[in-house]
Amino acid sequence: MLDKVKHFYWNLKEDSAVLRCVFGVTLALTVSTTLGYLVPHITAIFVLMFLEPYKKPLGLKKEIGIVLGLSILGYFGVIFGNYLIDYPLVILPLLGLIIYGSFRLIKIPEPIRLLFLILAVLIPFISMKANLLGSVVLTALLLNLIIALGVIRIAFFIFPITTQEDKSINKKKPIAYKNINLDKLAFNGLLVVFPVIFIFYLFNATIAILTLVFVVLLSFDPFIYQSKKGAALIFANVFGGLAGILAYNILVIAPSYMLYIFLIISVAFYFVINLYSGKKTAPIFKISFNTFFVIMGVIATSTNEAGNTIWERVIQIGFAIFYVIIAFKIVNTFNNPKLLNE
Repeated sequence: MLDKVKHFYWNLKEDSAVLRCVFGVTLALTVSTTLGYLVPHITAIFVLMFLEPYKKPLGLKKEIGIVLGLSILGYFGVIFGNYLIDYPLVILPLLGLIIYGSFRLIKIPEPIRLLFLILAVLIPFISMKANLLGSVVLTALLLNLIIALGVIRIAFFIFPITTQEDKSINKKKPIAYKNINLDKLAFNGLLVVFPVIFIFYLFNATIAILTLVFVVLLSFDPFIYQSKKGAALIFANVFGGLAGILAYNILVIAPSYMLYIFLIISVAFYFVINLYSGKKTAPIFKISFNTFFVIMGVIATSTNEAGNTIWERVIQIGFAIFYVIIAFKIVNTFNNPKLLNE
């Protein structure tokens, strides 16, 4: 009996990265949905970005710098956007430059570039409805980021990086942009993301804004723009959506806050274990997990019409995945960013 306990304990220590990630995303989604602020699932998505394989803690100075930097840039964008919102011929080229720079400046951590691009895209777009809405969106996204950074710090404190894990990170960390022409990559990213932004601005399509956010989110994932497994990526969205819908139906039968948390933990273990499996298909589970976050966010914050809202969210995310896959296949065919001497 004692041997089994020791064996379980040592296996638990070896899987500290998995436990850290499960704990982090569960805490993030639970806290964010309990507080009930805007787009709570974004908190869990940010946490997953910082707790996925081969990631180390940022450190307090970087965390403070990230929040302050994005706050200053965000509020400057709100003020700037309010003055230029009636001049689309000025705003759209600026957004094009921001998109290109967000893909090109790879030395800046991906989550930071991603959040900045989301802010740059959403603030002027939302401000078209009302000037004050830009500030509301900025505050909500910054709150998501602050809570995410706090959760990440707690997760690394409870489940610190082991010596073996640190060596593994330094030794096996994949180079996502190896043998890639960054100028071509950034230009392709511009060609994929900018048309969606232009269409949303042209038709003021606030109904499907989740599609816009996920197009930006997915376009940053190297697995998306380098993968040839389009069907698998679409399946990932369906699978994550079905997991969320199953959780929703269970909660309809037995509504309970503790059951809500238990379902998040159970699904999180499945997705995170596969995400850390080291298989080539591991990134697919990240996409599924992000879809699941959105569904659970809807469950926690919606009214009695949550069932219809869930299907709308799944369709919007599915459309974003389908568009990004097709768009990258087309632009990569004519402007392949991979170097020939790889």
